[in-house]
Amino acid sequence: MKNTILSKNDANLLEEAIVHYGRIVSFEQLKQVFRKDYSVQEIKNRVSLLAKLGWLVRIKKGLYVVITDISTLAFNDISANTIAQTLNKDSYISFENALQYHGMFDQMLVTIDSVTFKRARKYKIQNAEIRFFKVKKELYFGFSSQRSDIGLVNIASKEKAMLDMLYFRSNAYNVSLIWEKLSEYKRDFDFDLMKEHAKKFNLSVIRQVGFFLDRLNIDTEDLHKLIARKNNYGKMTKECTDFDAKWRLYFDHKLID
Repeated sequence: MKNTILSKNDANLLEEAIVHYGRIVSFEQLKQVFRKDYSVQEIKNRVSLLAKLGWLVRIKKGLYVVITDISTLAFNDISANTIAQTLNKDSYISFENALQYHGMFDQMLVTIDSVTFKRARKYKIQNAEIRFFKVKKELYFGFSSQRSDIGLVNIASKEKAMLDMLYFRSNAYNVSLIWEKLSEYKRDFDFDLMKEHAKKFNLSVIRQVGFFLDRLNIDTEDLHKLIARKNNYGKMTKECTDFDAKWRLYFDHKLID
């Protein structure tokens, strides 16, 4: 069995790092704490050793979670949402993860999906995958900072989460899920806000939002004006064959019945 015993000195240094910087720390922050006892090269070696022993879990190059319970050698007490926010401060949690935060999705999620105007990336951290989807800056909106376990996390509004799903995904699962949530939580959505947000997206999203809201008996005249003179068309999924003339949108009635 691997020796995970932590020296008293290192335990004190890690505790000091947590006090000053929190559970998620950079190498530079660790260096500020460790430099009173170690040289620069010794700090590199010490951090490497602590990572091998499991007291530091590497999130990405130069960024670590300090473990406080050696019996687990994990950071289950820190939410994946918090880890995602730490990986990219210019991002917000969206898709099913945001719906789950708003109490609209109760299935277990092993993937954290975030939206950013920076580089699209994926991280595999222990049992979770964290994905960042890139949007242009004018679509980087519709979220607020919410308190999490060890800090603030940007979370999409339920309205923006739905629009992000329409923008990034075109598959049967997505269409069914969106229709299910819009129908089930009709009273909880701010559809005026959703429409205003939708106007900033492309025609494909506008068409789909209009299509869904029509079926919920929500007024969509303002959205329809934006596509009324457009001769092109959209498709919810590649396989759709049913056609809605008003929105010039191909859909699958089986997915929304």
